[in-house]
Amino acid sequence: MTSAQPIVRVRELTKRYGDLTVLRGLDIDIQAGEKVAIIGPSGSGKSTLLRMLMTLEEPDGGEIWIDGTPMWSYEQNGARVAASETHLRQVREKLGMVFQHFNLFPHMTVQQNITLAPQLVRGENGGAATETAKRLLDMVGLADKANAYPAKLSGGQKQRVAIARAMAMSPQVMLFDEVTSALDPELVHEVLMVLRKLALETDMTMLLVTHEMAFAREIADRVLFFDQGRILESGSPDEIFTSPREARTQQFLHTVLDR
Repeated sequence: MTSAQPIVRVRELTKRYGDLTVLRGLDIDIQAGEKVAIIGPSGSGKSTLLRMLMTLEEPDGGEIWIDGTPMWSYEQNGARVAASETHLRQVREKLGMVFQHFNLFPHMTVQQNITLAPQLVRGENGGAATETAKRLLDMVGLADKANAYPAKLSGGQKQRVAIARAMAMSPQVMLFDEVTSALDPELVHEVLMVLRKLALETDMTMLLVTHEMAFAREIADRVLFFDQGRILESGSPDEIFTSPREARTQQFLHTVLDR
């Protein structure tokens, strides 16, 4: 999978919270259509990276490009200036994110949750937004829940609605941040089934922070192992899970796979 220009390019990305450095000069290229699983211990910077891609956190150094457009700065009269809110919003529209917690609007039906952003942000008419919502609900196996309210759904169903809602904005890149970690164990499978379908049947670019190692091994084109704010190891699923080079990677996998 090669491209003249990566869909996501990260250079020297740094993030600090007080004395704690969470990301340390991160460099990543993600090609269009690539499925990348991000694994590593808690606190290693995995979710921080996704939040910075969604402009929910601001970097202390470095830059991100989405489809060739710099996110946090742009050129004005021959000089680089900090990005305006308008610029950030335009770049952010190319990305969709699904969080650990579903964040559905409880007073809206499932269908209304999905159609809201396309109508408000992109100006889609109600009919087109509704057709898209129906198609996406069918894809995530919830065609019969269009008129239900979130309170009537299981955690797994809510997360599948959240996936459909993010996809309704037709993002170029989808970010998934530990989307099964808040679910009861018996509900994890139904969400992974939807993610597997997206990974195997679409050309969507996907970045997944996950603790589901078997799933990462199955669907990822590439696996990144984060440790202490850096990418310690990067490779194919077979390279990372079968013959990791770094002792820290081996230690981490031994711990999580032998639970």
